[in-house]
Order: sequence, then C-alpha cells, then structure tokens
Amino acid sequence: MTTTDKLKPAYAALDDCDAALEELDSLCCRPERSPRMAALAETLAATRAGLDRVGDDQHGADETLAHIEDAGAQIGWLQVGCCAPARLPLYRTLLEGLTVTQRSLTRATGGGH
Repeated sequence: MTTTDKLKPAYAALDDCDAALEELDSLCCRPERSPRMAALAETLAATRAGLDRVGDDQHGADETLAHIEDAGAQIGWLQVGCCAPARLPLYRTLLEGLTVTQRSLTRATGGGH
C-alpha cells in the first residue's frame, strides 16, 4: 500500500473538519471569534498541504504533526469559549478528525503502535 493510499483517511477526516468548521463559523453569534476560526481554517489547510508533501519523509511528517497539534490547541480555545452546548458535536468532529489525521500520518510514515 502506498503512502498516498495510507493517507486517504486523513484527507477524508480533514474534509469533515472543514465542513464542521464552516458550520461552526456560520452559527457563531460572536464576530470576534471569526478571526480565530479563519486561523484554524488556515492551519487545517497547512495540514492538508503537509500531507501532500509527506511521502515517506519524516521531517515533512513532523512538520505536519506540528500543524495538527496547533489545530488541536486552536479547537480547544474555541470550544472552551463557546456559549452554545449544542455545538459540541461539531467540536468533537474536529477533534476526531485531527486524531484520524494524526494516526493515518503516523502509520503512513512507519511510526505509531
């Protein structure tokens, strides 16, 4: 199985993350959070771009993992400050997507358990 094949779940998970973030942004009643959501969208895009470059390059994988970790921190900040408990499933989708992405990347580059 090629690295690209191993990363398919990561790409699908990032698609789910993008959709969840778009929905969160459209439902948010606090405009001051919008720049944070835009920054998260950029981090998710950087993660996707990193996956495109990974191959079997561990340095590229490490860089991409750093983007995933950054995205997780951004999601945590947004979730803790969210005023609508009904949106928690969207945050869960985002965090689960990052977990799938991280595990797929780790497996594709020969790491993990």
